Parts: sequence; C-alpha cells; structure tokens
Amino acid sequence: MHKLKASVIKEFLVLIRDIPGLIILFLMPAAMIIVVTLVQDSTLKSINENKIKVLCIDNDNDILGKSLKEGLLKSGFFDIDSAITEYSEAKAKVASGKYRAAVVIPSGATDIIRKNVKPVIENMFSPESKKQKKSFEKIKIQILTDPTIKKTFRQAIISNLQTYTAKIETRILFKILSEQLENLTGSKAELFDEPAETAEFVETFAYKQKTNIKPDSTQHNVPAWTMFAMFFIVIPLAGNMIHERENGSFFRLLTMPGSYLTVLGSKTIVYLAVTFLQFVLMILTGIFILPLFGLPVLHIGSDITALLITAFASGLAAVGYGILVGTVAETHEQAGVFGSVSVIILASLGGIWFPVYAMPPVMQKISIISPLNWGLESFYNVFLRNGSLTNSLPQITALLLFFVFTAAISYFYEQSKRLKL
Repeated sequence: MHKLKASVIKEFLVLIRDIPGLIILFLMPAAMIIVVTLVQDSTLKSINENKIKVLCIDNDNDILGKSLKEGLLKSGFFDIDSAITEYSEAKAKVASGKYRAAVVIPSGATDIIRKNVKPVIENMFSPESKKQKKSFEKIKIQILTDPTIKKTFRQAIISNLQTYTAKIETRILFKILSEQLENLTGSKAELFDEPAETAEFVETFAYKQKTNIKPDSTQHNVPAWTMFAMFFIVIPLAGNMIHERENGSFFRLLTMPGSYLTVLGSKTIVYLAVTFLQFVLMILTGIFILPLFGLPVLHIGSDITALLITAFASGLAAVGYGILVGTVAETHEQAGVFGSVSVIILASLGGIWFPVYAMPPVMQKISIISPLNWGLESFYNVFLRNGSLTNSLPQITALLLFFVFTAAISYFYEQSKRLKL
C-alpha cells in the first residue's frame, strides 16, 4: 500500500509538471466542443433562422410561378429574391457565391400544365370511341446551384419544388374538373374549386418518460468530444511510460518491493482521475460556457448515477488503451503517431465524426469494435434518450472488459520482456 501511495504521488508530480500535456488534456477539448458546436449550431441556424438566399426568375407570371415562390417562402428555409430577371446575370451571381441557388421558371409553364391536364378530364366525360390519346409535355424548371453547396441542400430545393408543383397540378386539375361539371350540370361545382390540405405533420421525440431534453447540437457534441478527449490521454500516458524507461526510473521502480501491478495501479488511479476531471470540465462547459455563445444549455438527464458510471468506465477504457500503447511502443515517435492516429480511426468508426446510422451497412457492423462507440452510446442513453443505468449496462460492461483486456495484455507483455532480459 505504501508503494502504491508513493507511486501515485510520483505520477501526479510528473503529470502536473507537463504543462503542454495538461493543455492538450483539458483546454483543447473544451475549445473543440465550443468551436464544433458553434459551427454545427450556426449551420442549423443558417437553414432554420437566417435562411438561404435564392434567386427566382419567374418567366411564367401565372399560377405555377407565383405558387412556387409562395411555396419556397412558406417552407421557411429560403429567402426569395426576384429582383434579377436575366438568366445570364443570375448565373453570374450564383457562380460568385452571392446566392446559393437560382430557380428559373420557363414562360408558359402554367399553360403546359393546363394542356396536359385538360385531355385527362375530357376523357373522363367522353365515350370510349372519342377518347383522346394522352401526350404530355414536360416543363423544364432550371435550377442553378453554387458548386460549393452540399448535395443535401440541392435535394432540399428540388424536393420543395416538386412538392409545390404537384400541388399546383392538382389545383389546376380540380379547377378544370369544376368547369367540366359546370358545363354538364349548368350549375357551378364549388366543391372542386380547390382541394383542402388535411394532413399536418407533427414531430414528437420518443422518450420513455417526460423530460426537458432536446436533441440539439450541445446534447450531441458534449458526449462525443468528451469521449474523444478521454482517449487522447493515450499520448501523455504512453509518453510518460516511455520517458520512464529511457531515464531508468521505471527499472528502479521494479527493484523496489512490490509487483508491476502496483506500477500499473498507480498510473490507472492518476490518469483515471484526469479523465474524470476532463469529463467534469466538458459538462461545465456545456452548462455554463456554451450558453455564453448563444448555444443551447446542456441537460444531463435524470439518472446521474448512470452518467457517473459511464464516465468512470469510459475513463478506465481510455487509460487501459493508453497503458497498452505505452507498454508496446518503443519510442516517443511510435507512441505519438500510433496513439493519435489510432484514436482518430476509432473515433471515426465510433461515430464521433460521422453518425454511425449514416454509414454504409458494412461500416455500421465494424463500428461495434470501437470502445469510443460504446462510451458514446452510453452517454447518448443519458444525454439524448433520458435513459437509466439499465439501458447503458451493455456498453458499460464492454468498456470495463476492454480495460481488463488491455491491462492484462500490458502486464503479460511487460512480464515476457523482463523474462527475455
């Protein structure tokens, strides 16, 4: 016990003397959370609040052109500008990046819809011998887009245009049908004047119990970058182990009474405390710092026990991985390059950079090997699903087993090296 206490004090002193390492462990993750959350939140606001500037050249000047502009405005995503009427000027403005897109509605577009719909209605009231052959003329609505915008944005514009074009075609169809019925009956058929919209889409989040949690950018980013920060402890931890071997202090520790497990235990205690401090710092950043930048405040859920145990298990997994890299690596260069690159790969697989559900099926299956994915899913159970400890037990168990596995490999690997000496 005395050796463990002395070893813990030694590890703590080594750690606090490494100022650059402490900056990497604490300040950089907090800065990363702020920057990434600001970027993501600004992106969402640019769509939902600030809107996207889109040019609209209406050469139709009829129902289609007017309704399309109204539909784009009602969507809430677009700020429509109709000041420019020349195609070449609009193309130049979009190419320069002043506008993200331009919609060019051709002249006579509404008349083409009427022409396409009229035979359909007339065939409904004509005998079989007098039915007309249906030939439909296409309306080519041109969309000019800035090459720098993403595919999802381009699809959003096209989807909105398709939706409102279909509504307009239906409206014209009902209007012509009303006229035909009026001709047949001699009375105005107001029933078909215009169809009413009866469907309304209401989004509700599926929570098991009532909560004030909202799945915003803060709730997603704080747990993700907390996991990333924890596993980046591999660099200072592995570097510390290599430095001890190089200056001979590691071998002096082994000559003292006790076992190598005491050395591993002291490193685990000190660096586990560091990961827990990282966790606390990230939580405080989400609660107090992010709102100062106009971002949503972090809600930590209703099960604090699940949150703390997840942080503890994630920290142990990160420390175990750091000890393994520090044990196997021979030089600082090996530890630094392999440690950082492997953590980035595990983060990519685990859903830190990109959601797992949006990955190809093969990558979704591979993602389950990443300990960062286990920790992230456990945090998400608390931060986003308002889950309990029971919901997170599979991930927590996997993290604890990962620590045992990496610590065991480190121990037996070091023992085998000592036997060869």
